[in-house]
Amino acid sequence: MSILRRLIRLLPALALLFAFAAAPPQPAHAQDSLAAAKAAGLIGERPDGLVGFVQDQVPAEVRALVEQVNQERKARYADVAQSTGQPLPTVQAVAGDRLIAATPPGQFVMNAAGRWTKK
Repeated sequence: MSILRRLIRLLPALALLFAFAAAPPQPAHAQDSLAAAKAAGLIGERPDGLVGFVQDQVPAEVRALVEQVNQERKARYADVAQSTGQPLPTVQAVAGDRLIAATPPGQFVMNAAGRWTKK
């Protein structure tokens, strides 16, 4: 396959990556709280680009944080899907892969079978 054909096949994925790179960051306090909850093993990254509960019992403030983060992520994913013409599940899967890859060792991620594993 020629290099040009390979590049053409990669364009949708590249567009998604550039769209995510331009995403506005979360406020520092939200990032710190999210990181702390992940480090404590309460929450983790899912393949669909959302945050999930690793444990059933989590403090109310962590539940509220997860709801807020997931709401913001869903809105961002919808914007990216609309601007790139990609289906929303594809956008979420790309984001999920990226977020799971960026998760530090020792934190939890959900595998393809839907089970939480420590990275």
